[in-house]
Amino acid sequence: MHELYAFILGELRGAWRFRWYALLVAWVVVIAGVIVVLKMPDQYRVDARVQVDTESVLRPLLDGLAVSPNLSDRVAMMANTLLNRDNLERIARESDLLITANDAVEEQRVLNGLRSNISLSSGGRNNVYTIAYESGDPEVSRKVVQSVLDILMDQTLGVTRTDSDTATDFLERQVREYEDRLRSAEERLANFKRENVGLLPDQGGRDYYQRLRAAEDNLEELEAELRTAQNRRNALRREIELMESGQQSREVINPRVAALDEQIQASRERLEDLRLRYTDQHPDVIAAEAQIERLQQEREVALNQRETTIEPDRLSSNPVYQELQIRMNEQNSEIAALETRISDQRRRIENLLSQVDDITRVETQLADLSRDYEVTRDRYQMLLGRLSTAQLSTEAGTSGGQVRFRVLDPPLAPNNPSGPPRKLYLAALLPLGLGFGGGIAYLLHQLRPVFQSRRSLSELTGRPVLGSVSLVMSPMQRRLKFGAVAVFGLAVLCLVGAVMASVLFAELGAEHLQDIVRRLPL
Repeated sequence: MHELYAFILGELRGAWRFRWYALLVAWVVVIAGVIVVLKMPDQYRVDARVQVDTESVLRPLLDGLAVSPNLSDRVAMMANTLLNRDNLERIARESDLLITANDAVEEQRVLNGLRSNISLSSGGRNNVYTIAYESGDPEVSRKVVQSVLDILMDQTLGVTRTDSDTATDFLERQVREYEDRLRSAEERLANFKRENVGLLPDQGGRDYYQRLRAAEDNLEELEAELRTAQNRRNALRREIELMESGQQSREVINPRVAALDEQIQASRERLEDLRLRYTDQHPDVIAAEAQIERLQQEREVALNQRETTIEPDRLSSNPVYQELQIRMNEQNSEIAALETRISDQRRRIENLLSQVDDITRVETQLADLSRDYEVTRDRYQMLLGRLSTAQLSTEAGTSGGQVRFRVLDPPLAPNNPSGPPRKLYLAALLPLGLGFGGGIAYLLHQLRPVFQSRRSLSELTGRPVLGSVSLVMSPMQRRLKFGAVAVFGLAVLCLVGAVMASVLFAELGAEHLQDIVRRLPL
């Protein structure tokens, strides 16, 4: 540690020998620096703040009806890509900065200066953007900031409208295309149905095998009904034959009683249904009860009609015999109708069996055509819905209700310059000049070194030093040395005072002095 201290002290003593050179360099640096700083042109900074409001009142109203893009991200993207070449050229033209550009090189220099000097910063979640620009002309600074602000607003709204218009145009083309496809599919389906009328599925949509199965089931039901009707006819025929043969040992049941029993049962069922819906005092309920009572009375009368003896020559006037004949005729008519229906159903089944290949082929083609038609129709309806949504979104964006710009601080031309920071620069000249001077003194010490002690001489030569002679100054020499040190200190104080005076002039705005200094050749 002692050796390091001795080394540093020796180096400082060596540099001290060239203190006047150091002071001269410091004065030169300070004077040149003061001239340069005072000749710096004034810079005028213009700031503007704008808030982008993406929380529109229309957003909750249009939820589910229109497309709501992420406007905050879109504005942030536009802010990041704002300073492209096209926008810089527009800013330069609107600010009259390209007037002095004579060639492409100067024009590129102007654009590069704009890109580096324009500041665009975001305020975070409040979507407040600050635009700043600084130049030597306050009006130019204002024009540049105003141009950037206009471009930000125009392009943000323009991109939203452009995207909406592009989407709407695309959907309109797709809707027209699918409308043509839908018409073609409808025509193909209609022509196919017209050409294959007898081979198409029925109105219930049943295919060939379902229709064949239904026809066979219907045939079985008709055959069962035919057998039942034939049994009833055989029973009636036996009753008639017994009456015609005049046999008295068999009691003949009056068919009128059976008919009345059926009517009474139907009337009672109807009465129960009416009582579920109405009260007992309802006219329909009362009428149904009266009808049942009347039918019961007729049944009693019919039961009292018993034939004890039947004479063959009086059968034609017997009401029971007449009733049996009437029912016999009805059964014959019903059997004939059932036989006709069974015959028609069998022919229908035969036709279905004979057309199995044609019907299945037609049903397959119809399924394909119907599927294509359904797919085309669903896609067409979906595109219509999307087109309506896009048109509504475009109208909402055109109305300006989704994005609103609030200019919080408009760009104004400043009256006072914002820079350069001359006070800071001038204050930095003192340590800078002293540092340069000290560096020059130390460099000269390295170029013209001297031995500061016997030890340094012994270390350099490698030989022992036998002795040394000290300098003994006279009183006159001491006074001269003290005077030299005082003059040096006074020169340093004058340097410090000059720097402080320049800082004071710059702080007070000594425009006259600056004008004088600016006229000096640098």
